[in-house]
Amino acid sequence: MKKLSWLLLAALPYQAMASVEDPVAQPCYMCTSAEMYAKARSLGVGSHYVYQGSSETNIQGFHVTNEGGELVATHFVPEPWIRTQYNALMKLYNVTRGDFVDQWGTVSLQPPGSPHVMMEQPQSDTLLWGHHVSDLNPRREEAREIVRRMLSRSSRYAFLNADAEHGRILRFESQSYGATPLIAQLKILTSSLGYVEFYFDYETRQWEYLNSRDWNWMIQEKADDFLYPDGSARRLPYERALAPYFVQRAGWAGVKVIGTPAYGTSTVAYLCARIAGTIECRAE
Repeated sequence: MKKLSWLLLAALPYQAMASVEDPVAQPCYMCTSAEMYAKARSLGVGSHYVYQGSSETNIQGFHVTNEGGELVATHFVPEPWIRTQYNALMKLYNVTRGDFVDQWGTVSLQPPGSPHVMMEQPQSDTLLWGHHVSDLNPRREEAREIVRRMLSRSSRYAFLNADAEHGRILRFESQSYGATPLIAQLKILTSSLGYVEFYFDYETRQWEYLNSRDWNWMIQEKADDFLYPDGSARRLPYERALAPYFVQRAGWAGVKVIGTPAYGTSTVAYLCARIAGTIECRAE
């Protein structure tokens, strides 16, 4: 996951750091009530939150104490903010990806340098999409800040601020290992421009860029992305309207584009290969 420290403007509304430690939700899959008590005791002395892995709403609290050398678990009802965040996140859980993914239907933002006037027929240079937030774009940080501000101010994520007293956020055990982040997948107004994904960094309380794609491909983030992962040649077809942006990304990456696509077709293609140590993309 990408970690970013740059901030273009003022701090986002989320509290920068929790004043007290974030609680961790521990899974107990297909557990009975007795097994949830046992799970809490296995976590040792302290307050713990255990959830039924097959339920979107069943999270329980347990105080575990040591009484004469024996661990005793006492049930309590989790605080309202815990239940709010748990319920919201579980509704977003994507089993296939193993992440919490919020898919927005359509998003319309303007990129850096745009006159910020939406045309009647939106064009690729008047809508913010993966091309603008890609690692290759020299103005990527400005573009990412635009997305961050929208995400931080959206009522969709008000549940992240549910703990008004301490600013804590409920984490899941799997997030301790860098897995199952909260991802916002923003589908761009024009479908050919695909989507942009940001994830919520629980350490910094910031939204960070993850990846993006257009209708056909993941947007290139570095020069090697113009080839297959094993370094072999790669053929990349694009809608003709997106070809200029491909060429621009190639230029940012130091990838040489040779030739001009033939006219009269709705799609164009580039064959990219490493030649004499450098990557070249030849128009077909």
